[in-house]
Amino acid sequence: MNRRNFLNLAAISTASLLGGCASSSQTQTPQSATEEKPLSFLKEKTKKRVVVVGGGFGGLNTAAAICQNDPEHAIEVIVLERNPLYFVCPMSNTLLSGDKRFARDMFLFDYTDAQKEYGYEVVQAEVLEIERASKIVHTSRGALAYDLLVLAPGIEYNYEAEFPHWSREKIRRAKMEAPGGLISDVGVEHAILKKQLEAFKNNGGEGTIVIVPPRLSFVRDLQTTVPHTSLQRCTPAPYERACMIGNWIKSNNLTGKAKVLILDNAVRPQGKAEAFEQVFKELYQDIIEYRGGFDLMDVDFDKKEITYRDVNDDAEYIKATLAYDVLNLIPVQRASSLISKAGLKTNAWGGAVLAKRNFYSVSDDAIYVVGDSAFYGKATDKNNPKKQAGVPAAAQTAYSSAIEAGRMIANRLLGTHAKPLEVFSASCFSMVQTDKNKQLGIAIEKTFTFDATGFYFTETIPQEEGKYYNEIAGVGITSWFDAVTGATFARF
Repeated sequence: MNRRNFLNLAAISTASLLGGCASSSQTQTPQSATEEKPLSFLKEKTKKRVVVVGGGFGGLNTAAAICQNDPEHAIEVIVLERNPLYFVCPMSNTLLSGDKRFARDMFLFDYTDAQKEYGYEVVQAEVLEIERASKIVHTSRGALAYDLLVLAPGIEYNYEAEFPHWSREKIRRAKMEAPGGLISDVGVEHAILKKQLEAFKNNGGEGTIVIVPPRLSFVRDLQTTVPHTSLQRCTPAPYERACMIGNWIKSNNLTGKAKVLILDNAVRPQGKAEAFEQVFKELYQDIIEYRGGFDLMDVDFDKKEITYRDVNDDAEYIKATLAYDVLNLIPVQRASSLISKAGLKTNAWGGAVLAKRNFYSVSDDAIYVVGDSAFYGKATDKNNPKKQAGVPAAAQTAYSSAIEAGRMIANRLLGTHAKPLEVFSASCFSMVQTDKNKQLGIAIEKTFTFDATGFYFTETIPQEEGKYYNEIAGVGITSWFDAVTGATFARF
């Protein structure tokens, strides 16, 4: 199956939106820090212009879809991205697998081919301020006027909410010594983790590699627990990473010496629970230990020691400690601060609240938000009306929703009739074992649909002969990766 055909199957297409008649509600417009200074425009505006902030799956595919739905080139599309290269997070846990077929270079992309293929322009600059009233974006290289603005800035770590007692210096140490590995930072965090594993092996390879997934609640002291709602990019990622490090332990003949310990605040894996429980038991029984209901309190990076809340024989809370050799501490996350900086209405974790069946903000119909920082509301399970779920922050979500957002934007600016948002895919693959002879993965098929009655989702985890993990999904993840990166970065 070629890449384009695979994408046609993987991404569910919808009709577009007519938004030209909507009224703009521009309350809470931020005060301009530059309103008394003469503007230095990076580029003068000569025709309808869309400025896209963010050069990842959400931003680039929105930009491409606008251009593809604008055959007369009546719309100028400019993408603002602060990094010269983009590190692709999906499937990047394979860098920790010990399989030499997966190298850092295959996850790094530049913007040259995509600009040539689709016709938008990428400008390397950082956004400093957004003036909604005058429709101007101020960047580190000058100002840009826009007709419509697309924000696709991704996520940020929120160490401050999770560890309010930590200093800036301790947060800096956490990022360097126990990196989360969930952001596109040109691959720095993954490189640190890989280097730590190699050092662990060179020192004998005996000990504990600890993974702490994002938490659902925080223990402030022995008696106080604070529930927390946060954004979490790719919920299955910590458990996929555990499998890839388990694969690394096997490939380096460290079974019986090294182990992976998952210290999860949740009582079961927070993504694909049944599937990962099966994988841990059947593929990594002597390597991966899952410990649910874990109440992390603090980390001592000098001693390499975790403090947590435990219970003694008298059912009283006590502080206990646990040593580690390598630590992957994945902090809770929030939407990019650029969303609140623009003065848009947000939810609890900072995500932009979108208008019903649209991609623009309820605060301003000239600003669209795509990808991880978008909040669509809660969807109801079509097969279980009592169950609700939000749209996951994941690459496939960003990719498929961006295609629809781009169509809507182009149709709006060109005055073409279109329909409101109807459906998009949020399917996901996780690699759980990789070697030259067998590549195993888990697939989850998730679709979100809208109609006149509400917002719904369906979700299934396919099985093969009673196994959630199988070769079809293992091969599928690499096929999906090639397809979606090929389309996004024009590497056909």
